[in-house]
Order: sequence, then structure tokens, then C-alpha cells
Amino acid sequence: MKIQPLQHRLSWLFSAIALMLTIQSCSDKENIASPRTSTQSSTQDIVVPPACQSVCLVAGQHNQVGTVDVALDGGDVLVTYNVTKTGITLKEIHLDVFTSLQELKDAKKLSNGGPAPGKFTYKQTFNPGITSYTVRIPAAQVPDINCFFIASHAALSNGETAWGGVCDNTSKGVSLENANQFPGNNWAVYFEFCKSRCSQAIDFTYAWEDINNVGPFQNDRDYNDLVVQSDIVKTPSQLIINFLVTARGAAYDHKFRFRIPKLGITSISGAASYTSDATYYYVTVFESTKTALLGSGPERFANTVSGEPCVPYATAQVTLNINGDFSYNPSEPYEPYISVYTSGPATGTPSYDLYVWEVSNRDTYTVGGKEYPNGILISDDWKWPLEYMSINEPYPSFTSITDGFTYGWFNSPAPGYESKTFGPEDCL
Repeated sequence: MKIQPLQHRLSWLFSAIALMLTIQSCSDKENIASPRTSTQSSTQDIVVPPACQSVCLVAGQHNQVGTVDVALDGGDVLVTYNVTKTGITLKEIHLDVFTSLQELKDAKKLSNGGPAPGKFTYKQTFNPGITSYTVRIPAAQVPDINCFFIASHAALSNGETAWGGVCDNTSKGVSLENANQFPGNNWAVYFEFCKSRCSQAIDFTYAWEDINNVGPFQNDRDYNDLVVQSDIVKTPSQLIINFLVTARGAAYDHKFRFRIPKLGITSISGAASYTSDATYYYVTVFESTKTALLGSGPERFANTVSGEPCVPYATAQVTLNINGDFSYNPSEPYEPYISVYTSGPATGTPSYDLYVWEVSNRDTYTVGGKEYPNGILISDDWKWPLEYMSINEPYPSFTSITDGFTYGWFNSPAPGYESKTFGPEDCL
């Protein structure tokens, strides 16, 4: 399986957003690392890296009781069961990794009747029950390919069985309809994991000036009214998009959204909401950028004013389940846009929408007789201008549409541009 490569490695970026500390002990017999509890001793304290992928832990086919999270630690794969449903604990876990169903059949772990969790390679029992447990799969036992499958089973304290898989919200709980199903008369599921999901890179930065060309006010061309960054992971069955709202220097509130053709998309999860017409899905990622990233200064700007404390980035992950009809353009995988609310919170009908000019070829404004894009695309990580700092100060190659608009302008910053910009490292 081939996955679209990410462009630049920034191993520290997502680690700066969140670190989950889990205290673990080792069981050599089972090749499992487990968290310290009141009845277990500990041989070492380790830090579990942030999850690269999270799927639902579903009991009884429709009841989500928690998550199964996957991370990389060097070459080791860490799989963490997290039970979040009140009153339920883990009594047993069974887990295995494989590259094909035939591999499980050959190992007598799968028959026509379904999987045999008791024969899985990694297993543990708990008395008393616990709510979180991490399985460490040593690098030597991890398939030597990018993408492989994980089967994660749990026996719960309420007597139910649970499996980890991709789920979708429905009016009757959650559905595993789009999860990978084991064969046989059962509802057991598994999921695909790709190591490149942990590459922790930024594929795109989008930045806006949020005043359209109709209103009485003018943009100051600092392109920090809203800054959103994303990385994309594509597998044969999913398009996974991680979003970060990194800066907000606007008086107006917005919704951050994207538009994507419907063809080949079978379901959407992780979005705040979405609508559709005959051709497109319109996916809302952040319902209110002001709520998602609210600064502490007098103007409540976030990560745009020199000397003000860093505001932690707002994050979201949207997963599109896809089939063979889906058409993927790695340079423009979707059309990002913001819905702008000029007179209050981001509720109801917006005043207007602003797309990214390089992607959608629309939405511009005029300053000094020259036309500029409202939304711009940077195909990389980016340090955005400080508040009220024209983008031409740190990036002199940036030109108006009237003057031809120089693509790749962000690759030629001015000497000393760091003092005129804000970037991820300023939050470390």
C-alpha cells in the first residue's frame, strides 16, 4: 500500500500540542507494557507519544465505550485502550497485528466463524479492572511495511465484548458499517494503521484577510486574521486530515470549513457538522474560531501580538472514508474556506464566505488600486506576520494579483524576518 508522502518533517510540532503521560510496567511473557495501578509495581516511567490515529472502542455493535489509540515510539508501536464510559473497566484485552486475513488464518487465529481473540499474540487480564492500558509491540514484531492491520479486542466489566474500529455517529448510537469486518457470522472488526500517520508534518498553511471587497473597512494585509495548518494522510480506504488553528488576529468571528466533491466519499467522521448539495460536501471543522483560539490580550488576538503569551493551538481530525471512485489531488485535496460573521458570534447565516484564491480562484479585495487574495496558500509550515505588519515586510516577494502574484513567495523571506513574524517555535 502506498501513502501520499508528507513534505517536511517537524517531529516536534504535534508533540508540543499534547503529551499524554502513562506510567507503565513490563510483562516479558506477553510483550506488553501496562500502566501502573494501585495493585501493580512499576519498573520504569515512560512517556506515551501523542496518538497518530484514534478509532472507536465499540461494545455491543452500537455503544462507544472509549477509544483505541496508536502511536509510534522509535520503531515500536504503542496501542492504548482508553475506556471513557462511566462504570465500565477493562477485564481482558487481546490484540494482534497482521498484513492480511490469510496470515491470521494460517496462524489459526481466524476461521470461517470469525477471529479467535484468545489466540492473539498480545493479551492481558486485569483484576481489578482498569480503564487504560498500553500494549507495546516491539519493532522486531512490527510488519516491515508502511500500512498493516490491527485487531483490538476487549472483555469489559459489564460482560460485553468490544472491538476497535472506525465508527460513525447515528441516531441509534454508533455504526461500524464502514469498519473493516472480519469474515463469518460475527460483528468483529479491525482497522488499518500506517506508520506515516505519525510523520508529524505540515502539508499546508492557509491564511486569511477576512474583510471582503464590499465592506467599508480595508484589510491591513498582515494575513493573520486566521491561520490554519493541516497535514493529510491518504490510504486506499481513508483520507485523514489533521487541522490546527494556529493564529487569530481578527475582530470578526468565523467558522472554518472545507468543500470536497461527494463522489467516492462513503462517510465522514470527526467533523463538527456537514451539509451537502448534488456535487459537494461542505464540512465544518471549527464552529467558532474565536471560541477555538481565544487570546488573553485586550483585543483577544491569539499568537499574533509580540510579547503576549502563546495560546495553545486548537486541533481537530476529520476522517473521510472513501472508495475507488474518490479522486485525490495531493496539491489541492479539498477547498478550505471561512464563513465570516461581521456582527457577532458565528451562528446562523454568515455575512459571506472567503475561499483560498490559489485553490478556488475566487475572493479578492482591493487596496491602493491593486487586487489581492483574501485567502492564501502556503505549501509548507509558515511563520505569519505579526499584528498590523504588512506581509511585504517579512516576505518582500509577495505581490498583488494585479502585479502577477508570485507563487512560492514564502520561500524568499527578508533577512531578519523572524522578528516580524510568529511561528510554531514561538510557542515552545
